[in-house]
Amino acid sequence: RLENEFADEVNLDKGIAKNRALLDNLFTTFVCLNNKIPIFICGKAGCSKSLSFSLLYQSMNGEYSKSELLKKYPKIFLTSYQGSLTSSSKEIKKIFTRAKKIAKYKNKQKDNTKNKSLSVILFDEMGLAEISPNNPLKVIHSELDNNDEIGFVGISNWTLDASKMNRGIHLSIPEPDIEDLIETSTTIANDIFEEIKNTEDYKKVFENLTRSYYDYKEYLKINHPLSYDFHGARDFYYLIKIAARLLKNNNKS
Repeated sequence: RLENEFADEVNLDKGIAKNRALLDNLFTTFVCLNNKIPIFICGKAGCSKSLSFSLLYQSMNGEYSKSELLKKYPKIFLTSYQGSLTSSSKEIKKIFTRAKKIAKYKNKQKDNTKNKSLSVILFDEMGLAEISPNNPLKVIHSELDNNDEIGFVGISNWTLDASKMNRGIHLSIPEPDIEDLIETSTTIANDIFEEIKNTEDYKKVFENLTRSYYDYKEYLKINHPLSYDFHGARDFYYLIKIAARLLKNNNKS
């Protein structure tokens, strides 16, 4: 699978699972950035939105990249912005101006070199900015239309207004299925158990723990839909880490 092969080129830290959400986020964001196509990544907390961009940012260092493939692509120069209920049009306009200045400056510096630079805006928590009473995202339309200078990544915990997302690619991250959850839990556990032999003995424990969490979420979806998101993906990750550490400590004693 192409997405899986690309993930092997990125600097993945131990304990990071190559689940469906991470693979989709990495590959789609990489393609959009290098073609200067705005991308809006929308999904619930804990679905690797910020993580996937962070991994790309750390890995895309132009000719100094660790990956032979990524050495052929530009180095990212980042301008980041955190959306909030107090965001304003003036603030957002400034980040676009700053990113475009970086793009012009870096391209002049490396005009005659093989590896160009890529100026990128990371707009986190776009959803909060969208519901701000200041209506700050009205400047997004004009800034993204006919853009050929910078890359743009917008991140939100929920779907944004279509008039904004129509300016780029909308990547909607679905709920993880049981296979994704098992892949994630076993990766986290194996990272913690790396010093212990015969970790396969514990694999069934984490598979059963994962299935219990999945069944719990399915029960809430049907019987208590308003409480469905009370325990999210990050709670699940923390549960696996705590269980793995307890088992590891018990193994040592």
